[in-house]
Amino acid sequence: MVLPKRGGKEPPVKEEEGEEDYDEDEQGSEDDDYVELDLERTLTWTGNAVIIQAGGEFRMPLIVPHPSVLAIQFEVDNGNDIEFSLMFKDDNEDEANMLVEPVRVTDREGQLDIDTTGVCEIIWSNAYAWLTSKTLSYQLQLAPKIDLLKKKWRAAIISAASDFRIMSAVTSAEKAEALSKTIKLRKAQLHEVVSGSREKTAQAQTRHEKYMGHVARLEEEVAAARAHAEQAAADLASLHKEAADAERSLLKLQALRTLDSGATPALLDTLEHVAEPLQLLFDAYATSMYEQPQEGEEEEERPPSSIDRAELLHLLQDFEIIGRGDPPEVMYGVFSGCGQQLSLDEFKRGLARLAVGVADEKEEDPLTPLLLLLPDRIEQIKLTSLDVQRRFKVLQACDMLATLLDDDLDEGDSEEEEEQEQEQEARPHKPHK
Repeated sequence: MVLPKRGGKEPPVKEEEGEEDYDEDEQGSEDDDYVELDLERTLTWTGNAVIIQAGGEFRMPLIVPHPSVLAIQFEVDNGNDIEFSLMFKDDNEDEANMLVEPVRVTDREGQLDIDTTGVCEIIWSNAYAWLTSKTLSYQLQLAPKIDLLKKKWRAAIISAASDFRIMSAVTSAEKAEALSKTIKLRKAQLHEVVSGSREKTAQAQTRHEKYMGHVARLEEEVAAARAHAEQAAADLASLHKEAADAERSLLKLQALRTLDSGATPALLDTLEHVAEPLQLLFDAYATSMYEQPQEGEEEEERPPSSIDRAELLHLLQDFEIIGRGDPPEVMYGVFSGCGQQLSLDEFKRGLARLAVGVADEKEEDPLTPLLLLLPDRIEQIKLTSLDVQRRFKVLQACDMLATLLDDDLDEGDSEEEEEQEQEQEARPHKPHK
């Protein structure tokens, strides 16, 4: 069997007499009896000398991915007959349908119009024969059908596009002809536009330069104003800092007048406890800045009764408690209410005031840390302005301060440990499980 050429029409299947018509869809108008096929996508299956044993069968399943026309041609050698049938399972259905009932034939030629997709199964059965095998030759062709409506729609679109291009070309030609007739008028109009645009451009350029000059002057004024504002902000910050520093200094000076109020009972106890080493320091530095007697001269050894302010400052500078430059403001409070010459009590009170004034925080006894600086620094300093006897008194005073104050610290630590142990013993003990 040969399929029609591309673009041709396929004639309806002619059924032989005595054979069943298995093209159930060939009904309706004369135009529906013919379909146009896509011959380029036609699939062909051919089989020659296929032997079907007695009692056996041969099945040929075909997948139909598109609505198609199936052309069938087969024959059995030596004029033998075979039972032929055809089944089709639609993709949208669960069960297969028998399109061609089993019929015994020697050959067959025809086509089947399939309007949907699915699986078509062709069956040649030799089950009824007991002894004789059959030899089968066949050719199957599956040609997809062309959607005529889609083809017509596409042709209409192509035709409409072609018509649009033609109409567009005609319209453009008409406009070009109309422009050619008015070209002199348009040239005159364009000359007027060009000359007018030159004048307008010059005016716009003048305005632009004028306003850019205004912008430049304003930017200079803004920059100058910003600089003045920054300087004013710096001056304001400086004044705020100066006022804050002055206020802090004022509070500090006011506090220096009341250093005696910081003399706690613990400080007074310490002052009384170290009376002897402070007496030695007083004796060592009192009159140390006066002219010393020459050797061989007799001098009555009398303990000094006062110490000069400069000699007290000299003691503090030797042990680097204060610097050798301008004295700190705390010394104003130390010497408050005292004369140029200080008695032993005023000397002790001055050291106590100094301890309160230089303490970072309020302490129970700020004098002890101050006095402990003397034995800590005695080995690093050189008492070059003191003679041997005065140096010996300073060394002796430092040893006594270290002994007395270290013992007090040890006793304080032991007392604190005893108090903690007593508190721990006083707590109730939990029984062990």
